[in-house]
Amino acid sequence: MKVLVAMNAFKGSLPASEACALVAHGFRQGFPEAIVVEMPLADGGDGTAGVLVAAKSGEVQHVQVTGPYGKPVDSPLGLLPGGTVVVESATTSGIALATPEERNVFLATSYGVGELMAVAAAQGARRIVVGVGGTAMNEGGIGMVQAAGGKVLDAAGRQVPHGICGLKQVSRVDPGDIPERFKDIEVIAICDVDNPLTGPDGATMIYGPQKELEAHQLDEVDCYMDRYGSVLARDLGRDPRNVPRAGAGGGLAAALWAFFGAKLVDGARFVLEETGFIDELDGAHLIITGEGRVDSQTEKGKVPYAVAKAGFERGIPVIALGGSLDDSVLRSYPRELTAVFDSTTGPGTVEQAIGMARLTLPFVAGQIARLSRAVLLSGPVARQELSAGGIVFRVGNGGTQVLMIEDRFGYLSLPKGHVDEGETLVRAALREVKEETGLDCEIVTYATPLMYRFLDSGCVPVEKTVHYYVMRPKGGELQPQPGETTRVIWVGQKDLKGLKTYPKIVEIIEKAADLLP
Repeated sequence: MKVLVAMNAFKGSLPASEACALVAHGFRQGFPEAIVVEMPLADGGDGTAGVLVAAKSGEVQHVQVTGPYGKPVDSPLGLLPGGTVVVESATTSGIALATPEERNVFLATSYGVGELMAVAAAQGARRIVVGVGGTAMNEGGIGMVQAAGGKVLDAAGRQVPHGICGLKQVSRVDPGDIPERFKDIEVIAICDVDNPLTGPDGATMIYGPQKELEAHQLDEVDCYMDRYGSVLARDLGRDPRNVPRAGAGGGLAAALWAFFGAKLVDGARFVLEETGFIDELDGAHLIITGEGRVDSQTEKGKVPYAVAKAGFERGIPVIALGGSLDDSVLRSYPRELTAVFDSTTGPGTVEQAIGMARLTLPFVAGQIARLSRAVLLSGPVARQELSAGGIVFRVGNGGTQVLMIEDRFGYLSLPKGHVDEGETLVRAALREVKEETGLDCEIVTYATPLMYRFLDSGCVPVEKTVHYYVMRPKGGELQPQPGETTRVIWVGQKDLKGLKTYPKIVEIIEKAADLLP
C-alpha cells in the first residue's frame, strides 16, 4: 500500500517537513507494510521557500531586511536552478515574527519583501517567485513597492509612511525604477487565498480581524484600500480591486500584479506541480494532508484542499488532519476530502495544542493506519501461501535461548519462507533458516502451524500458513540475509515478554520450548 503524506506547515508549531515526518512515523507504526512517501508542501505562506528549495535541490541565502515593524530580520532567499529565486513574505513580513503585544497592523509593512526582491534582481534572477501568505500587514504592498524602487506618494508628493497609516494617505503612484530594475524578470505571486482586494470578500473584511483590526475599523480600512485601487487604476492602468487573489498577503498580491505585471497563481497548486507531487500520485492508495487549522478558508486555496482535489480527480481517498477544526467543518467540509480529523486531544488553549502536536499527530496517524489495515485485512482472500520455518533453540549456562531475526519493519520474528515447488516442508524450513540466519540446523520435532493474513503490494489480503519445526544449531555463523533481515540475535526465553514482535510469536516459542527433549 502506497501512502502519500503531504502536509503543510502547522503555523507557530511545526514546519511542513516535520509535520510530514511525524505523520509518516505514526502511520508506519500502525501499518508496517505500507510504503509511506513524505511530500512536504506549502501554499505561498509559511515554509514555502524551504519546501521549494528542498524539492529542487536549491540553496538558501540569508539576507537581513526590514521586518514587519521596522526591526531587521534575517530572511531566507531560496535560490533554485535555472535562475529562479523564491521570496517568502511570511519570513520577512510575517505575523509570526512578533509577539501579540508587539503587533500593530496600522504600522505593519511589506518593505522587507521589496528589499529581498531587489537583492534577487541585482543577483541576476530570471524569475522571482513571491509567496504572499502569512503576512502581518494590510497595506496593499506599498512598502514592497517603495523598497523595490517604486513611488507611493501622498498629496504633497512625499513617500507615504509604512502600514495602513501610509495606505490612508496614498494620492499618487509611479513605477519609478521598477521597470528598469526588474526588466526581463518574470514575477509570479503564489497566493494562499483567492480573495479580491476589496469588498465583502476582500483582504480587509476577511483577514483584517486575524491581523487584529477591530470590527468597527474594517469598513474604513476597506475604503482606504478601495481608494488605493482606484489610484493604481488611474496611474498604472491596472485596477486590482476585483482581481481574484489580489487580496492575498493583505493586498501584497495586488501591488505585485499592478507594478510588476505578476501572475497571481494558486499557491498550493503551484507548489504541488513544482515539487513533483502530481507525479507521485501514481500508484498511491491513500493521501494524508493537513495544516494547523482546517476551516471555511481551507477551500479558498489552502494545501489540504488542493491535495484533496488532486486525489479526488484520480479516485484516491484523502484524509485531512487539522491542529484545530472550525465549527463550520463540523457541519460540512469539501466533498473532495474523504474524512477530516482533529489532531488535538481535547479542550485546551492554542498554546497547549501547539505544544502537544509532536505527540498528537503521530498518534492520530497511527490510529488511521491501524483502522485502514484492519479493514483491508478483513476483505476477501486473494490467494493462499504455504511457508515453513524454524524455532531454533540453544541451551547454555544462561538458560534456553531462541534464534530470532529482525525484519525491515523493526519487528523480531522467526526465520521462515516460501515453500518452493516440489520442495518438502522440512527441506524448506532448513533452507530458510540457513538463508536468513547463516546457521545450519537439524530438526528436533514438528512444532505447530501458524495461520495469519497479510497485505500484498496491491493491498489485497493473502492467507499464509507457516509450518514451524523445532531445531537446534549444528554449524555456521550468524549472518543476516541482505534485503530480508537486518540482524540475527539469540534471545533468552525469559526475555521474550515485551519484545516488539508479531502476534502469537511469543506464544508458539513458549509452546515449542516444551517440546525440547
